[in-house]
Amino acid sequence: MKKKILIAVDCSIYSSQSLDYIAKLFAYDQDVSFYIINCVTSGGGIIESSADQANSLIPGCEGQGKKLGPGEDYLHKAREKLIRRGIATERITTETVISGYNFAATIQLTAQKNLVDAILIGRRGLGYLSSVLMGSVSGTLVQDCHEVPVWLIDGEVKAANILVPVDGGLPSMLAADHLAHIIEGRSDIQIFLFHCSQLLHKSVLCEPKEFYGHWDQTWCDRYLSDGKCLFDGPTQLLIEAGIPKEQITVLPTAMDLDQAHAILIQARKNDCGTIVIGRRGQGITKGILGGVSDRAAKHAQDMALWIVG
Repeated sequence: MKKKILIAVDCSIYSSQSLDYIAKLFAYDQDVSFYIINCVTSGGGIIESSADQANSLIPGCEGQGKKLGPGEDYLHKAREKLIRRGIATERITTETVISGYNFAATIQLTAQKNLVDAILIGRRGLGYLSSVLMGSVSGTLVQDCHEVPVWLIDGEVKAANILVPVDGGLPSMLAADHLAHIIEGRSDIQIFLFHCSQLLHKSVLCEPKEFYGHWDQTWCDRYLSDGKCLFDGPTQLLIEAGIPKEQITVLPTAMDLDQAHAILIQARKNDCGTIVIGRRGQGITKGILGGVSDRAAKHAQDMALWIVG
């Protein structure tokens, strides 16, 4: 099945790192195509070119922009970077998108209009000042975009394995389903399923009927009853997508006051550069510390976090 990933770029190192990540993961997967966009107003691109120019996607991008215009230049350089990494030109589409000053909303609307499978965007570190001045695009996307999965890339992602936190709920099942769709048929990726229970928290109880709206009733009754929703359901989704069973590892269940912290620890321990995590819908109370996916996104470094609504 064909998949399309929207990649929002500018001239920064963060875009360059995002392109490196996507090329490493999908260079030879012919079913995955890339839709690269740059949002522009009369004032410039997604993020003003105040990033370190020595490490940017486009060396000397301010001068380069005089010929093609900044947006077109960013797209040209991004396209060439993917081609150099072995991705065929027919798998790459580029577009300059005219936007107001809410770039996150423009990216989200563009993704929905073009029926993409995910939005990939790099972010500018964890500092408070960076998040206020330059990181609002990725932050706003994570906060507001629940219809399309958001892939948040922080830093240089070197590890190839993937961690899927599971809790027996619909969000974690949808996260596993998204992963199964994206990497169907791949036998070169090791996947780890991990459950962390909170202290004094109730054990996982599964009601198959809660999943009938997403999967066949017979399937749900077979794989999501009697506690099977925790590991059996996600495992079966991956197997049915052509992922070899030997590539799927169920990690021992852990217990921690902070589930996000435990997830990040397990990701590093098992050499996972990508975490695929489900999140609850908008309007659902998340508690004083915020949701697990929110906290994981705040503290993930040199990792990719796929946030599935």
